[in-house]
Amino acid sequence: MRGIARVAAAAFLSIAGFAGTAQAEPIDYVRIELLELTCHQQSEGDHDETYLKVTDANGNAVKVWPGSVKYQTMGPGYVRSMTDGNGNAALVLGKQQARTMTLWDYDTTSGDDKLGSTLATGSEAGAEIQYRSLEGSGGVYTIAYRVIDI
Repeated sequence: MRGIARVAAAAFLSIAGFAGTAQAEPIDYVRIELLELTCHQQSEGDHDETYLKVTDANGNAVKVWPGSVKYQTMGPGYVRSMTDGNGNAALVLGKQQARTMTLWDYDTTSGDDKLGSTLATGSEAGAEIQYRSLEGSGGVYTIAYRVIDI
């Protein structure tokens, strides 16, 4: 019986955090706030059909923009608001974490074309608006976003 009591006490102390195990610090969360996308050069023909994916906390690529349709048509000089994508949980991260944002061109006849990617970090919280160039498959874009405390 004495051995069982010792095992139970050790289990309780381990669960309660008193057995010398380090307690994880609480995570301070921030959110990527998408602002706008500017096209400087489209990747194909007369326009691109663009959408944005962001890696989530599990490393999965999740479509976050546009929020209500499959893609947004873009051509040189087009500027699109990205705010309808801001409700997606994939845009929430810890201050010590990062998310990869990848812009894609939707294609019906072949695989979608990658138009570029950039890394947004939680440590950017409180900084000015970030402007990042995205280039790929002949397309040139600028994404504007900021990281805010939540």
